[in-house]
Amino acid sequence: MNTVTTTLTTALLIGAASLASSNTHAAEFIAADNTPATQVCMAVIANKPITLSTTMRDLRMSKNTAVNKLRCNDMELAQFAGKYGFNKAAKFLNLESSTKTSIQDLAKLDDSTILVVSGSK
Repeated sequence: MNTVTTTLTTALLIGAASLASSNTHAAEFIAADNTPATQVCMAVIANKPITLSTTMRDLRMSKNTAVNKLRCNDMELAQFAGKYGFNKAAKFLNLESSTKTSIQDLAKLDDSTILVVSGSK
């Protein structure tokens, strides 16, 4: 019985390590400036609804304004969130992502990929 427990624990640790290593191949996003629009774009990148909500509240920006007027890296917010897979942020902003399909080459993005993010002015 002890061997089964050890084998199961080892398998779980290997699985967790492989999941953790797959997350290291993400691009790094750097803010181009400190404007309110860029701050909201960076909050979208965090992909955490609470972070996005707090940032928007602090900047007094409504969801409607963000969705209809904000552009991140010259893309509409829905396109920006969809391109990089920020699904939680898109869901918080009520962006329709079920009708759009994109194929991402995850092997293409590695640790050395750095993207500069700027919001609309």
